[in-house]
This record gives sequence, C-alpha cells and structure tokens, in this order.
Amino acid sequence: MSHFSQVKTQITDQILLEETLRQLEYEFQTGEDLPIYGYQDNTELGQIVVDTGGRYSIGFQRQEDNTYAVCTDWWGIKRTTKIQEEEFMQDVNRVYAHLAIKKQVAEQGLIIEEEKVLENGDIELVVVEPV
Repeated sequence: MSHFSQVKTQITDQILLEETLRQLEYEFQTGEDLPIYGYQDNTELGQIVVDTGGRYSIGFQRQEDNTYAVCTDWWGIKRTTKIQEEEFMQDVNRVYAHLAIKKQVAEQGLIIEEEKVLENGDIELVVVEPV
C-alpha cells in the first residue's frame, strides 16, 4: 500500500526552486530520476529530492505543463520528522514567490529600493526605475 500523494504547484523555475530550498536550509539532490522514498521503501521518481533526515523524502516532479508537483508520503513524514505539510508548502511557496518577483524586477531593469517583512510574514517591496 502506497501513501504517496501529489500536490500541484505553480512552481516552474528549477533554479529558483533550488534557491528556495537552500534559503529554507533543506539538503536536496537534483537529477532526472531520483528516488523519492515512502512507506515500506516504496518509491516514486523526481527531479529534486529533499532529505528530511529520516527514511522518507520529499520530491518535486516536473509535470508536462512544466510546473512541479510535490510528491511525498506525508503520513510517513509527519510521523518521522518535524516537517509539517502545510508549513512546508507555505514556506516553499512564500520564498519561491519572493525570489520570482525579485527576478522579474531585475529582468525589467528596475531596482528594489526597500524590502521589509511585515508582522504577518508578508514581504513588502518598494521598486523604482533607475535614475
């Protein structure tokens, strides 16, 4: 019996995803067909696999539409690590979105004049055109 589940994301940029995981201080591997470990050593394959410090791993699988889905055995992750599904997904989405916005700002030739984290965790950027 497999406990794997797959969660769709809006993540499309592998480089930004890797930087997101680095900023969140996760150890991970990248490759084409890396094993994602789940219940009773069942595996799925992914392109980015996060080491959770236990026998279960969290994988990111590239989809046909070029987004990434998170594939893991959350049942096992919950029981063997301190990682919680909702918090992990929120953290990844928040940091990825922040990096994606900063990349887009740079691509448009704009400058981030100010950046601050609000009490609720939102990030506020003040962007200006170069003089």
